[in-house]
Amino acid sequence: MNNLERSWMYERLDGRGAINSSFIDGVDKFIQYACSQMNRMSGDKVRCPCKKCHNFRYIEVEIVKHHLYKYGFVDNYFLWKHQGEKEVINEISSGQDIHGSAQPELGYDNPYRQIVLDAYGPNFLQGSSWQSFNNIEPESSHPCEPSMDEDPNPESQKLYDLLQAADAKLYLGSSVSQLVVVSRMLNIKMENNMSQRGYDQMMQLLKKALPEDNIVLDSYYQTKKLVHSLGLPVEKIDCCELGCMLYWGDDEHLTSCTFCGHDRYKCRIGSRKRKLIPYKKMYYFPLIPRLQRLYASHATAADMRWHHEHTKEDDVMRHPSDSEA
Repeated sequence: MNNLERSWMYERLDGRGAINSSFIDGVDKFIQYACSQMNRMSGDKVRCPCKKCHNFRYIEVEIVKHHLYKYGFVDNYFLWKHQGEKEVINEISSGQDIHGSAQPELGYDNPYRQIVLDAYGPNFLQGSSWQSFNNIEPESSHPCEPSMDEDPNPESQKLYDLLQAADAKLYLGSSVSQLVVVSRMLNIKMENNMSQRGYDQMMQLLKKALPEDNIVLDSYYQTKKLVHSLGLPVEKIDCCELGCMLYWGDDEHLTSCTFCGHDRYKCRIGSRKRKLIPYKKMYYFPLIPRLQRLYASHATAADMRWHHEHTKEDDVMRHPSDSEA
């Protein structure tokens, strides 16, 4: 759909402050299209693309109309992808994989594919690997730029593998992808405190039970290797067994507590090359990468920006962000 054909979306008011008739007609067309895509609805409700809801809420049709008349469409939403409209240009969500071959038809708005893209962030996709992924020849080449025939670097290859896992069907005729199964099984393992051995046995049974051409990862090691790049960083920090101090920063290389003198590592008999095991350790979850992920993710970015972007009414204060302070 040409953006000019939907210029009415951002011409809501006329010079007198009244709603343009073209905008009203356009909203009716939008509602008609949204209601025709039953697989993108929640019962009789559709996603509301107004500036307040940002396509995150399913609302009754009449309320969606009211929101659009009052708030207008979210910025730059010429393609109604959340209502099922498909892109026609060759983008990362198009029907080709990294090698240019056809991908399984899992739908335009594949949430697991979006999880992968959110995890790597927009900055990663601005490099040459983004061009090679889309199989688009650059208009001009530079001697210093990597050739299109070069193998992707390890970090890019991890992205490609995850995107392939998000799109590849588990077996011919399956309705779920490899990444869907892996994600759900890891969640089951966590919620039920399942051992690694139990996980392996269950996945091996699943692999045998499915058709021979299935691509089930039948071990925890393979699963962890695939999804490792999706996770957020965690740091392990050794502690004094009695809780006196952390072996961190300037104290990172100490072998005993500066307060109580307790040894940092357990005594082990045998070769000195054996791995040192601390008496106690803690897990630190860095805050900055988690905030970056919240702003990068399509599912949470709108909520993170809400305090700045939400609609304000004059002389009405509903939230601290409505005040000048």
